[in-house]
Amino acid sequence: MRFSTVRWLHCASTPKLLSSGFPPPFAFLKTGKACPDIISQTLRSFTTGSDKAHEIISDLVNDSSEEYSFAREYLRIPGTKQRLFLVQPRIKYGPRRNMLTTSALQAAENTTLVETLGWEIADTITLPVASLDSPHIFGSGNFAMLQETIRSGAAKGISGIFLGANILNNMQMKAFRDAFHLPIYDRYRIVLEIFRSHARTREAKLQVALAELPYLRSVFRAADGDSSGIQPQSASSSGQTWIGLRKQLIQDRESKIRKELERIRAQRSLNRQTRTKNEIPSIAIVGYTNCGKTSIIKALTNDSNLVPENKLFATLDVTSHAGQLPNNITALYIDTIGFISDIPTMLIASFAAVLEEITVADVIVHVRDISHPDTKSQKETVLQQLKELNLPERLLSNVIEVCNKCDQISNLETVKKEIVPEEDALFTSAVTGEGLYALRERMEEVLLENSGLTEKSFRVPQSGKELRCAEIFTHEKRNLL
Repeated sequence: MRFSTVRWLHCASTPKLLSSGFPPPFAFLKTGKACPDIISQTLRSFTTGSDKAHEIISDLVNDSSEEYSFAREYLRIPGTKQRLFLVQPRIKYGPRRNMLTTSALQAAENTTLVETLGWEIADTITLPVASLDSPHIFGSGNFAMLQETIRSGAAKGISGIFLGANILNNMQMKAFRDAFHLPIYDRYRIVLEIFRSHARTREAKLQVALAELPYLRSVFRAADGDSSGIQPQSASSSGQTWIGLRKQLIQDRESKIRKELERIRAQRSLNRQTRTKNEIPSIAIVGYTNCGKTSIIKALTNDSNLVPENKLFATLDVTSHAGQLPNNITALYIDTIGFISDIPTMLIASFAAVLEEITVADVIVHVRDISHPDTKSQKETVLQQLKELNLPERLLSNVIEVCNKCDQISNLETVKKEIVPEEDALFTSAVTGEGLYALRERMEEVLLENSGLTEKSFRVPQSGKELRCAEIFTHEKRNLL
């Protein structure tokens, strides 16, 4: 990679360079004051040969061999195993306080996110906050205590700090970098890295690349602020500044990604039109990440190609699987990306092409992990995000709620009594098969209601041509899938 000479600079201030909080390719922007020879030498290499600099960055932006290589190179997190110190904010009051969960459960989920990457949490501290909008997030007393905790050696051997918050703004990121001289991570950054490591198909990689761009812009703004003492220089023969060029290239990259996603969306739209023409209904299976959606679909369809995984965000693509309802109607079960709480709306918006399948489905099944201690908060997160998708009222009012993993609950009868009658939930287990037939019946009922179809029964001779005609029709329907 042409930027390797920039990423791996060595000098007496190398520890500061690698712990500045910036990804390595632009860590030198942070260390300009501490290492003036390197900063001046590096900047000269990208400004004196301005056309060459333009060529190098353009190669990164326009590289079609890997759809998201540009953002990946800039946001790359070291491939070695990381040990993070988790700082979990506990909102004391206000509209942003989630009354359905606890800070302990939130910290447990953040730990699971980190472990999904193969990393580990060295230690955890929970601190109260009045608001997540202040520059230091925590009050002066708690912030000083946090500094003392880390400096005293209680967090010995850590490679970074993980703030269990949605997304940190530039001012907050700078305050923590300046105070701790360690890489700082928020939930957005960690979730992005999980997405990147799990993306397999072209569409998934494109959507991850789109989700990375807002974060990339944020990091660059912070870098530009830290290098404000450096005189802006032209980065191209046209006189465009380095910052201006970089902004333009990122905009070009975003435009290219959106065009690619639009082509994929158009193809998927054609596929849906074919399904509609042939009267093949679709059932969207949604839920919080790792709630067991794929396991339920596998149990309903007996699709041997499905391999459920016990990890967060195992599914980033839309996959369809055919299965029969009790009345012999063949439906497509749509497996989608899982939801999660406390992430920016722009991250969800990046997966609009995937979530679009939910909005056009005939039935929506909401799968809950009823064995999870935070199941009530997870439910509200999913329902809120479904509302934000602007679903048709016929879908939103007829969402089928499925309490999955009931085989993992020892006091199942007690749990069932806690579910209010209005929820009309079904209890299932993809492992034992409990409740699956009742789920098929409920899906059939809601499908007929939402689609306006009418079910009728006819008596025909067993050896007559009428029965043969019905068999041929059913066979042709299945071949369409």
